[in-house]
Amino acid sequence: MTLNRNRRHHAERRRQMIAPVALLSRDPIAARSLVGLAGLPTIVALGPFDDREHADQLALAFTAVRSRCNAQLVLLGAGTQRAAVLRRTFAHGVRASVHAVRYHSASLRMDFIAAADLVVPSPTSGLTALIDVLAAGRPVVAQANPVTVRLLVPSSAGLVYRPRDVRGMAAALLRLLTRSGLRHRMAARAAEVARRHRQQRIALRRSDEGNEFV
Repeated sequence: MTLNRNRRHHAERRRQMIAPVALLSRDPIAARSLVGLAGLPTIVALGPFDDREHADQLALAFTAVRSRCNAQLVLLGAGTQRAAVLRRTFAHGVRASVHAVRYHSASLRMDFIAAADLVVPSPTSGLTALIDVLAAGRPVVAQANPVTVRLLVPSSAGLVYRPRDVRGMAAALLRLLTRSGLRHRMAARAAEVARRHRQQRIALRRSDEGNEFV
């Protein structure tokens, strides 16, 4: 169900009147209230939604999750395949638990990430988007590729699944949604992974700048 403009407007007013969501980044329940989401376990899937196989896999995996857990899915961003996710979840009777949000600012995007218990990045969302999610202290369930495996697996900051493996993706989502201790530990490690990555980038940039004068 698409969050309508009035709900987003009121959510923005509440966000400004109560407190910055950044201060509530460790409390997804409070963050969900500020952006107008129900107080349910929440998966935020990041766009762009342009990969058809990923869209189908996401819809089927969430349908499997909903058969075991009363959760909600937020599709954050645009893409040619976003409507396909909505159609597929509607066909399986779980569309009422799916929300489509087109954010109009970076701060609103981060507000919805703060509202998540876990985040599913798009396979095409890129390293910067993944680091932003980790920095927000949110564990991820990401498609296995060299970058995500290198960042997530050694540090246990999230779980990975194989492309087209719907059962594996659903199992990873359920594991994090239903095991709060594991989710919180991965969230803490996610923030540390992002911090180390950014420190390494800063050190490398300073080294490169220093070499320019050698």
